[in-house]
Amino acid sequence: MSKIIRILFKFESEYAGSPQYISGNALRHALSLQVNSSIGIFTAKGKLTKSQSYNDFFLLRTRKYFLRPYFEIWWDKIQQKKAYRCFFLPQFVTFDIINPPENFIKIIKNIELLQLGGMRNVGFGIVSLQDHIEINLDELDYPKKASHLTLISPAIYLPSFVELYDCRHKQVEIWNHNNVNVVNVIAPGQFFRIRNGKNIQSIAKKGILRKAALGKLGLGEYIVHDWKNN
Repeated sequence: MSKIIRILFKFESEYAGSPQYISGNALRHALSLQVNSSIGIFTAKGKLTKSQSYNDFFLLRTRKYFLRPYFEIWWDKIQQKKAYRCFFLPQFVTFDIINPPENFIKIIKNIELLQLGGMRNVGFGIVSLQDHIEINLDELDYPKKASHLTLISPAIYLPSFVELYDCRHKQVEIWNHNNVNVVNVIAPGQFFRIRNGKNIQSIAKKGILRKAALGKLGLGEYIVHDWKNN
């Protein structure tokens, strides 16, 4: 059985970081746990709902919530001069944790201060646990037909069951034990045609489980869909 705990955090302070998503690696470091985490998707919804089908599962993860930037002038003590900084005011962010450790929610609640994003040393990115639900992936109703897949999160490489062609790349930074590695990835939001004759239900489940390079950091998540029907 594959189990997911979907967690929803509420922001208690400003956030500094990417306005598109929060990496699963950032959550791992914030929790000090080597969990198998998806990227964090920003949302305005303060309550999680149970997923009855494959499409229900992805409703929250495919509806984009765009963060509006704010700017302020502050005094840079190191450079001894005024400087501009950009931050955001998100409401909530949600992550999916695959097969989490026992007492996972209790572990989160016992963390005295949980922060995500940059500028944590000046109080940015403070979050608190708002809601959580458990999802049994074996109980979802998976699609039997699909012609394409769309990347929800960045991917290191494309799987062998899609047709290859030129795609858009970007660079992301992965923090690992105080070292920052810059990785070239395939940018999320792009769609690719699935080769004929493939087992769509198996492919669909792999997209949730992120069976790809650096999947435990949130990379390689995708949703399958039928281009003719959508």
